[in-house]
Order: sequence, then C-alpha cells, then structure tokens
Amino acid sequence: GYGGTFYNVSFVGTQALADELGKEGAGVVVSQVVPSPYRASSAVTREFLALIAQGGDKVQPNFSSMEGFLAAKLFAEGLRRTSGRPSRDSLISGLESIRNHSMGGFDVSFSASNHVASKFVDLSMLTGDGRVRT
Repeated sequence: GYGGTFYNVSFVGTQALADELGKEGAGVVVSQVVPSPYRASSAVTREFLALIAQGGDKVQPNFSSMEGFLAAKLFAEGLRRTSGRPSRDSLISGLESIRNHSMGGFDVSFSASNHVASKFVDLSMLTGDGRVRT
C-alpha cells in the first residue's frame, strides 16, 4: 500500500531494473547522466542508433549502452589529442585538454582539476510494461 515514489540513480542499469521489476516498477524514477537513447532528438543519439542499425542491431539501445558509447567516443578523442606514442600520461593529458567539446549535443569538458566531464542530468521513469519513459 505504499503510495510514494521510488527514485534511483543511473548506475543501477535502468533497463535491467525495469526488466527485473516488471509491472511493479511502474513509476520508479531514475536519474540519467547521458541523453536518452530512445529519443533521436540529439545528433549523438541519432549517431548511436544509426551505428547500432549498421552493426545489425546486435546491441540493445539503452542508457547503459549509450553511456558506453559516449565513454568510447571520449576515450578516442583523448587518444587523438595525445602526442607521440600513447601512454597513460599522454592519455591523461589528452583528456585534460578537452574543453567545451560537443559530441553531437552532449557537451564534455575536462581539466587537470576536473575529471567529471559532464554536468548533464535528466530523469526517466519506468513503465508497467518494462519500458523506460524519457
């Protein structure tokens, strides 16, 4: 008979939580740190979905796979910014040189004193049929 709302943070794995809770998950709110993989309103989401389709739809588009995709893009950008042979230190320097960089509408920025990359936060809600509403 609990009538309140449950809130969760993004690293729960939103789709896994929805799958586990099923209809009991209806109304659970989950914070997200990446754009919605379900709404192609941003360029980075369109790129993400196009690459999944190009790969034969072998990856389920969800918040976890979107976060992995963005992390890989960010890692690649950090490597592009290294000089000489890539090393731990040159990768760190490359990543720390990323300032106000847009990855298709998802903005990231690093510095020697800031390794957070993004301040993006949004909310999603689980539905009773195991989906995620954004």
